Amino acid sequence: MLGKIEEPSCRRRRRKPKTSRSCRAGLIFPVSRIDRFLRKGDYTERIGSGASVYMAAVLQYLTYDLVDIAGNIAMEAGRRRIAPGHLHQAVREDSELQALFGGILTQEKTCPRKAPVASSRKGKKSSKGLRAPNAIVA
Repeated sequence: MLGKIEEPSCRRRRRKPKTSRSCRAGLIFPVSRIDRFLRKGDYTERIGSGASVYMAAVLQYLTYDLVDIAGNIAMEAGRRRIAPGHLHQAVREDSELQALFGGILTQEKTCPRKAPVASSRKGKKSSKGLRAPNAIVA
């Protein structure tokens, strides 16, 4: 007697792992979240499936460009971290970013660099928690 032959419909099919729309588009920015915001806001009645992908790509490009310029400015200043002033200076120096963010950022928001404040405790060390080198502990 021959073994039982399985029908093709009985075999379990392996499912492909679920991939996000951001991963399929090769983006870091969240496509699904942008799609949800576009649909939630009353911008239009109909929104195409590619609109959120395109918008996520544009936002990612603008963010990369802005952070890249601000990072270069921070390195020139000898800093390892990007401060808000570096971002502001990056927008002011790039003509395209200035055209985009011109109305949002104004010239008055830059703060002058503060001079370091001298400490009133020059060279004094705290004696708290210290004991003499040859003290006898009872």
